[in-house]
Amino acid sequence: MSAAFRRTAALLVALSSLVVLAARAVESVTPVGASLSVARKFWRAGTPTRLLNARLLRHDPDFGAALIARDRSWPLAVDVVLVLPRGVTEASAEERRRTAAFVLAPRRVTLARGDTGPEGFSLVRAVP
Repeated sequence: MSAAFRRTAALLVALSSLVVLAARAVESVTPVGASLSVARKFWRAGTPTRLLNARLLRHDPDFGAALIARDRSWPLAVDVVLVLPRGVTEASAEERRRTAAFVLAPRRVTLARGDTGPEGFSLVRAVP
């Protein structure tokens, strides 16, 4: 077989694979109009709204709102202590700490256990 024939055959296989993938994608997703509507709403929203609707904070909007408020009001050089109740599991506490570290970056976020109040968490400035 010639090299040109092999290239043509490879191109045809690749294109037919892409057509099959595109056809399956069209079948399995929401209508294009709805997708464009959601995309338009997403990009019109401000950064805090996008962050609150992100998968990271979707299930805990109070925690997300508190993180965004601290991020806007505290200087970047201030480290943060996330205080959680003693009854929270280690895995859940570490997940919340990582979420806080992501939103409050470049600040360092450490974890402490103690009294938190009605929200179930507390964010305080770290004492140097």
